Amino acid sequence: MQNPQIRVRIAPSPTGNLHVGTARTALFNWLFARKNNGKFILRIEDTDLERSEEKYVQNIYDSLKAIGLNWDEGPDIGGEYAPYRQSERTEIYREYAQKLVESGHAYYCWCSTAELEAEKEIAQREKRDFVYSGRCKKFSREETEKYRQEGRTPVIRFSMPAKKLKFNDMVKGEIEFDTALTGDFVIMKSNNTPTYNFAVVVDDAEMKISHIIRGEDHISNTPRQILIYEALGLEIPQFAHLGMILAPDRSKLSKRHGATAVNEFIDQGYLPEAFVNFLALLGWSPPDGEEVKPLSEIITLFNIDKISSTPAVFEFDKLNWLNGTYIRNLPIENITQRARKYLEKSDLSAYSEKQLREIVEAVKNNLVKLSEIADSISYFFGEDVNIDDQIRETILKTEQSQQVLREFSGLAAELDYRDAEGINEKLGEFRKQMKPLKPKDVMWAVRASLTGRTHGADIAVVIKLLGKERTLRRVQNAITATV
Repeated sequence: MQNPQIRVRIAPSPTGNLHVGTARTALFNWLFARKNNGKFILRIEDTDLERSEEKYVQNIYDSLKAIGLNWDEGPDIGGEYAPYRQSERTEIYREYAQKLVESGHAYYCWCSTAELEAEKEIAQREKRDFVYSGRCKKFSREETEKYRQEGRTPVIRFSMPAKKLKFNDMVKGEIEFDTALTGDFVIMKSNNTPTYNFAVVVDDAEMKISHIIRGEDHISNTPRQILIYEALGLEIPQFAHLGMILAPDRSKLSKRHGATAVNEFIDQGYLPEAFVNFLALLGWSPPDGEEVKPLSEIITLFNIDKISSTPAVFEFDKLNWLNGTYIRNLPIENITQRARKYLEKSDLSAYSEKQLREIVEAVKNNLVKLSEIADSISYFFGEDVNIDDQIRETILKTEQSQQVLREFSGLAAELDYRDAEGINEKLGEFRKQMKPLKPKDVMWAVRASLTGRTHGADIAVVIKLLGKERTLRRVQNAITATV
């Protein structure tokens, strides 16, 4: 049963792909709604018509769905408080702005850009922050008509009362502002579109949003929004401001640190369930200390009171560890199916489905990202194998490696290639036979000749799947090419 009192939202702007910070905010809103049997609303804030693009709207949909965040109301599915795109709500904003003008809480401002710049220059000379003087608030009808005749198009400014404003933040605690330092701010632009602080209040009020959970970069907007709520006689929602997400060097997370959009991480081979698990840990910790949690369990354990008020650090190492853990825990059929998108350049027809699962099983424990699988299994494909110069010079060309390969060539001709366990036993005997050479040196030579590497899948599985013909050819090539 849903709680009609709990309604939260995420309201991204479609001016770029969905950022991990916005995704984390969406997740915490979604968790709060699901934990409290409330509703999670998706709203698109697309009043920036020049920068908003439909492809980014689609990216928002796809990215949220990819990490398992379904919404109860939104532009694509509708709802009781539609429309859910700001560009379709222009008349609503105008009506609310007119209410504020009529009640004396807002007024038309006719100041030109040059006049505002002059005020800013005076503030700079006097070494004080610029606060609009509010001179248009006192204009007579005659003065207003004069500007209208000049062809000026006014903005609408909110008349800011000078007072101390306090509110209790669910994450940060009590916060106080001196509104006298803000000045009268624009709520409707001269082109009749709303500014952010005005539109968001109207939308949240109309959509009955009960709790606003967002990043702490919005704290400075909160007093303006609270005063608009009060001026319109609307119920003020509860606010919760989340700490910022920082890069490992404690600077603002940006593209110079790597991927920052959800779809980039998914495309790189981070599993959606691992990625959303990681996002949940950015500012919140499970009470039992166990960090690997499915989303269903995170819902049960989530408590907004336990969100940290300090910034969260985006630790790529932790994300990699978590993703590797999820990969290792996936059923082999599941991971094989997911891996196919990264194996488009491999000739999968060379193997049966059962053999392909064996290949994936053999390499999955070493994977950090699923996209690495193409390189990890590349030596299973093709007749020959690429061996770089360093491995050829430092391993295969040594006298002891050549001895190993000549002896192994004889063994390889007699192996039963249907039985990986039997091959493993034969390799154990071979290592003993090659004493006093170290087992590591013996197997490096064999592995390098067959895979071009010194580490990788279980070599017995590699030999089994390569088969007799390719195994013998690769060993012989490693011998003849180095003598």
